Amino acid sequence: MLAGGVAVVCAMVPGAPSAQADRVEPVPIYGYYDVLIDFAKQTFNGVPTPMKPVTYPTVFVTQCDVDGCVARMDNSDDQARNPAAPLEFEYRWNNARWETSGEQPYLCDRTNPTSGVPAIRSDYWIPDADGGFHGERTLVVAGTGCPGEGPGTHWVPISLKPIDPPPS
Repeated sequence: MLAGGVAVVCAMVPGAPSAQADRVEPVPIYGYYDVLIDFAKQTFNGVPTPMKPVTYPTVFVTQCDVDGCVARMDNSDDQARNPAAPLEFEYRWNNARWETSGEQPYLCDRTNPTSGVPAIRSDYWIPDADGGFHGERTLVVAGTGCPGEGPGTHWVPISLKPIDPPPS
């Protein structure tokens, strides 16, 4: 009862709309990150094929709507090395991780953009407690594959570490 004898009543109105999400909300992947591709641990068809690890900065943007969330990773740096690579990768939240898969030529000679062979690239990112992510990348090479290697699966661990944006 409020002053002056006025009562405040709260009631649930039958049939009134209420918002409810029936999906798990993803851990956002947004902003600047250092991508580590740990080539020191890579394998081809399960056999170790170590190389020097690579780290490079990139940016992610995540957008959500009624159909779910999509995270986009800028891939322009890699596209400069491999012109047939996509400019960006789209990740979708699935099974408590961000996943992507699509066509991307595998360069048999990492420094020669004309050495590409058909491949399917798949990545996933699992959230870490520190704001980073860890996961795996596979490139499944089809057809005849690379000379001296043939078709098969390249596997490498990957990770993301949040970084500050570059200076303006």
